[in-house]
Amino acid sequence: MRLTYTPFVGNLQELAKGYMDSFTPKDCDEDQDNVPEFVEAMIYSPTEVVFMTGRYASKEETKKKGNNINSLGWRFKPWFYQHAESALKKGEFLEYIPSREYYHRHTRYLYWEGKPILPVGDQWWFRFLLGWLMPPKVSLLKATQREAIRNYYHEMHVIQDMLVPLYKVGDALEWVHQEMEVYPIWLCPHRLFKLPIKTMVYPEPGFKHHCRQGDTSYAWMFTDMGPVLRGEVFDGAEAVSKMDMFDADLYEYARKMYGAVGTFMSGYYKSKKGRETEKEVQEAERAHLETADAEADY
Repeated sequence: MRLTYTPFVGNLQELAKGYMDSFTPKDCDEDQDNVPEFVEAMIYSPTEVVFMTGRYASKEETKKKGNNINSLGWRFKPWFYQHAESALKKGEFLEYIPSREYYHRHTRYLYWEGKPILPVGDQWWFRFLLGWLMPPKVSLLKATQREAIRNYYHEMHVIQDMLVPLYKVGDALEWVHQEMEVYPIWLCPHRLFKLPIKTMVYPEPGFKHHCRQGDTSYAWMFTDMGPVLRGEVFDGAEAVSKMDMFDADLYEYARKMYGAVGTFMSGYYKSKKGRETEKEVQEAERAHLETADAEADY
């Protein structure tokens, strides 16, 4: 994989425009040779971003004298998002990465989730001695999670994607900065094809007539973007109960028949705990069930 790291400085609208220019031709010709095969961007602050664009490279090209080959898979290597951030200081650079290691560039550190989970995980001595432990197992994290880390997740942490049209990325970034100011933000393009059957996410009517940057006659270019704050009222227990993939009717019937409500919790409340104690979660579930029963009787 031939990967180019390109730093960019400007306001959020300029960052969004630079992101578009890094991989989309301006004349709606998607077949140009200079269109990269792999694209992502890391926004580290409201004024700084690094674009990463890559194309497959042959072994012959990779082994040419002077080419820098970076094997990201070694445990002592710097975390990828921090390695990319170095482009802000040293400028644009190019390197070759083995394909498999490129695919797993975020796996070992869970993007940048490893930093709040294990603050010393990015230190050179930890990477060299204990880097083989990454990524940690979820069961280990739950067993060792302390109150301070749990509070951090609730108050300062956002994990949710939002899919926005490419030409709206600048507005979306400004909204996210105004509402949350959470960084880094990861950007990745997503092509939404116009299918014969209308799906839940479908291009806007007449999009092909606008010929916006990145769009084609058969697809509308979106961007998968980091954090988004849901503004509507959201009932997690109700949402889980309506999941077609997990039918809990028999489980709920058995819980009520044997009087096990509160002892054997539902899937939602079993994983809900957060900052609440187990007793508080059980009481919340009982209150939810009582409200549901009262509404059913009414």
